[in-house]
Amino acid sequence: MEKKKLLLTIVTPEKTVLADKPVDFVTIPALEGEMGVLPGHAAFVVQMKEGLMHYKDGTHKEFFSVLSGFAEIYKDRVLVLAEAAELAEEVNEERARQAYQKAKETLAIRGADLDLDEAQASLRRAAVRLKAAEFKRKHSL
Repeated sequence: MEKKKLLLTIVTPEKTVLADKPVDFVTIPALEGEMGVLPGHAAFVVQMKEGLMHYKDGTHKEFFSVLSGFAEIYKDRVLVLAEAAELAEEVNEERARQAYQKAKETLAIRGADLDLDEAQASLRRAAVRLKAAEFKRKHSL
């Protein structure tokens, strides 16, 4: 008997990052903590925060940086609607490091016209991308 799979789709406003990929397991950076999803999961909608998500298909794992959004979970399907998502192997580590440094400097200066919420969000986004790039390097993805 064939092992049941989930169909994983990741969509951003700009593009479909992944479409109906059969996978065994998915982790999602939910607002309240990391959430794992297996085939047969109860229907659920979860708000996501910035973080790393991954799927496993057999022995193959693939990692993504995701920047907030929602995940709709069904018995045999996971639909991720993210502000942005990027495959870890596509993240340029040097550019991610530069964006992180710039965001930190912007927060440190705190000019009168600084939108604090936006500056903090930029720092979180840059940190997630940097984490994905470092993870890729350490695990040779």
